[in-house]
Amino acid sequence: MNKKKSSIKNKKEITNRGYSDRNNTVERRGETRKRLLIVCEGQETEPNYFNSLYKNLNKIHLYIQVKGAGRVTLSLVEKAIELKNEDGEYNEVWCVFDRDFKSENNNQQNFNRAIALALKENIRLAISNDAFELWYLLHYEYYTSETHRNDLFTTLSDRLGERYEKKLDLYEKHLKQRQQTAIKNAENLWKDISSNTTKAIYFDKQHPEKFTEITDQLIHELTRKHNINPSTTVYSLVQRLIYLSEND
Repeated sequence: MNKKKSSIKNKKEITNRGYSDRNNTVERRGETRKRLLIVCEGQETEPNYFNSLYKNLNKIHLYIQVKGAGRVTLSLVEKAIELKNEDGEYNEVWCVFDRDFKSENNNQQNFNRAIALALKENIRLAISNDAFELWYLLHYEYYTSETHRNDLFTTLSDRLGERYEKKLDLYEKHLKQRQQTAIKNAENLWKDISSNTTKAIYFDKQHPEKFTEITDQLIHELTRKHNINPSTTVYSLVQRLIYLSEND
């Protein structure tokens, strides 16, 4: 009896994670808003950020569902595919994860396979090397030094004026007013390491990642760029959310 209740509770926690309480659930019949699913590696940091961002966007044209999956690279993309197939009514699905070289589950083979599978399944990617917190730091400065996440946390704490913890919701207090600075810094960082092919993938906020042909060369180019530390394409997802919230 208790075991059954526990199982139901855990399922509810997984499926309802994100900005989707009873008052905010989309009535799909006659729904005209774009519906986006964002599946995140982390269960706190990324969901906190995207839910806070969404609260500040115009919801007339956009609805998002954020899932904190607690998975990495390949298994995260596989989870996103599962969720997409279960629902079937999302206009776009995004995966948000890190290129973490210290993780045993995030080896090069799994990382490459994750990108290839995502492209095949039309799942968009927002990847950070070495950690999502690079996106936070870019709100304060143009950061180009190769770094490990622990050093990122230390530098970020200095910029915030308080000890950084992953559970903190920083958007309203620290990030909101610096958002355009972060987008500009992240764009410039990606430009510096990108070919014309990968620039086009991440700069068209109206039609992001629309491929006429998925080639081995394209997959190779993307994996090579995402292996560069530091780098992040979280800004492409943020730009996309802003654009969709302001346009039919």
